Amino acid sequence: MKRNDARLCYDIPLYNQIFPFLMKKRNESIVYHTMTLDLTETAKYIRAYNATKPEFRLKFFYVFCAAVMRVFALRPELNRFIASNHYWQRNELSLNFVVKENFTDDAPETSNPLVFKPEMTLFEYAKIMDDYINGARHVSKDYENYTDDTIGLFMHFPSWVVSLAVKFLGFLDRHGRCPKFVRDADGLHTSVFIANLGSIGIEGGSPHHHLYEWGTTSMFITLGRMDRTRDFDDNGKVIATRETMQIGFSVDERVTSGFYFIKSMLMLQDILNHPEELEKVPDLPQDTPTKAQYKAKMKELKKQKKLAKKEAKKASEQSHS
Repeated sequence: MKRNDARLCYDIPLYNQIFPFLMKKRNESIVYHTMTLDLTETAKYIRAYNATKPEFRLKFFYVFCAAVMRVFALRPELNRFIASNHYWQRNELSLNFVVKENFTDDAPETSNPLVFKPEMTLFEYAKIMDDYINGARHVSKDYENYTDDTIGLFMHFPSWVVSLAVKFLGFLDRHGRCPKFVRDADGLHTSVFIANLGSIGIEGGSPHHHLYEWGTTSMFITLGRMDRTRDFDDNGKVIATRETMQIGFSVDERVTSGFYFIKSMLMLQDILNHPEELEKVPDLPQDTPTKAQYKAKMKELKKQKKLAKKEAKKASEQSHS
């Protein structure tokens, strides 16, 4: 079994292998998690960098997205999805987000999946995002939005043709044969979708987003508004002021364990506590094992267990002799 956008995962614990058969869709497998991030050090880092008046100004959204991509690069199980009852590891590291041309009701919205390399550093991530956002908000003849162009092409046809085409493409997608041009234009085949709701002034936390059955995106992240939080001592005196933000995660729980996910979110907080680390090239983990590599690993483990059992039996016999 093969796909043109991912490779089959073989290192899935036996207990997890049954999940796609018990929970067949993403929205019956969805888990919501709310986390309050401490962004004090991130804000200091951004202010210090921008105080030098560089040609390229750093924004919080860029740092946050770069931190998320770094976590996905270091914690590759997050970059998986379920299709045809199997676990798949994406070939690419990618994200999508919506850009509004301006903050009015009638302003158009656009989105395009952005693809990155796992070894990228902060300013490489930031430059790609900045170029895309500026292109989307200042549309010119030279700027191409593949998502809008592709949807526009389909919508020229009668509704029954669109419905038939979507069903056919969905069938191809489930079996890993969806054309690359569709995935390139579709923001729902990315590692993660990030919605910056704080940028439009939303209050009262960050609402959670559902997952889509279309595509392969297994995680949505919503950002709330940045707030200042005061810490008090027992006498009611302010002892610290922190900049915080509530983040909402919507995750397909079949993709990885809760333990792995929580450790990944703690890593995200740690990176945002030390954003300067994003300037360094990461030490990436080993790639997902192939079928042959996994079989060899399991064979070696079986051999070690057998040897350990034999030695334990021998030690037991010697103790009784």
